[in-house]
Amino acid sequence: MSEVKARQLAIDTRLKLGLHSTEHFDVYRAVSPLGITCIKRPLESSISGATLKTNGVKVILVNSSKTLGHQNFTVAHEIYHCLYDENLISRACKTESFDRVSDSEQVADLFATHVLMPEDAIFNQLRLRKKLDVKLTLADIINLEQFFGVSRKAMCWRLEDLKLITREESDKYCVNVIQSARSLGKNTDLYMPTNDEAIISDYAEKASDALEKNLITESRYEEILADADLLEKVTGIATEADVVD
Repeated sequence: MSEVKARQLAIDTRLKLGLHSTEHFDVYRAVSPLGITCIKRPLESSISGATLKTNGVKVILVNSSKTLGHQNFTVAHEIYHCLYDENLISRACKTESFDRVSDSEQVADLFATHVLMPEDAIFNQLRLRKKLDVKLTLADIINLEQFFGVSRKAMCWRLEDLKLITREESDKYCVNVIQSARSLGKNTDLYMPTNDEAIISDYAEKASDALEKNLITESRYEEILADADLLEKVTGIATEADVVD
């Protein structure tokens, strides 16, 4: 049931954004149209990300000390918590563990997998490479992970789930990741931490627009801007929690 639910929610989310099932899902372009604020910053904590929902505001914190591919999966995972995890107020998460800690985390991981790497998109990429019904090579896997913007582990896990590679092949390909990508002339940014700090949001912009159109009062506008302290709240969640509750 979790698999079916996660897949359908992923399809619904892509449709909201006008994305075809074979298109790349850019997590950072997705958050604002979905009404989510995304904050990136490096954390000493081992957690991958956190979600906070309060007063109608949805905030994701992403640990940018993780690799870029890991971060992309984290954002997709946290999008599930923001949009579909009912009664959630806050949660700190470790992603890409695939150890199914709880029902909610299981569905969030599955959602991220389906929204980032739809089956249609994977087979379309293999068709373009003329690799349908052919044993996949490491080069095929590297090209797929580069297209989808995910880590080697996440890509291999997905291909293993689709029975396109075996567990033994997955284990073999998930070593010397940077070296193998570089040997094919690929950009290796996907496999590196970014350690950047950024806020991706149109929340303040919408509030300003609402004020100009007299849809909200000046005091309400100031209240909305005061929600900037969400950064500190989410950071507190992340630095105080190393595991999912």
